[in-house]
Amino acid sequence: MRASNLVMLLAATLALTACGGGHKAEPMDEMAMEGHDRSSMGASHGAKTASVVGKVIAIDAEAGTITVDHEPVAKLGWPQMVMAFDAGEDVRADIGVGDVVEFTVQSNEDGNTITAMTKQ
Repeated sequence: MRASNLVMLLAATLALTACGGGHKAEPMDEMAMEGHDRSSMGASHGAKTASVVGKVIAIDAEAGTITVDHEPVAKLGWPQMVMAFDAGEDVRADIGVGDVVEFTVQSNEDGNTITAMTKQ
């Protein structure tokens, strides 16, 4: 193989690697985001509220969280991902794992809290 062809092949391989190789990214969870700058996700400039649709993946009554595989949230700059949210007992009361839900999330520098949730 000629040197110029090898350089082009190497450049293409590096470009594909940097772009993820064309594979769909796996959803992120809240723990995977710890230590990352969330400013581009709308969490650093005061409280923002958005309506979101997703599927309940887990409920942790002890921790007071609901984990949801949610659609992208343009208003908050979030991609589709799996994410744990703080949620009060009143919000968790009538929801089960596997439910498709619409919920209101309040996002600020302290975290992300579901303030209302209804089954779809």
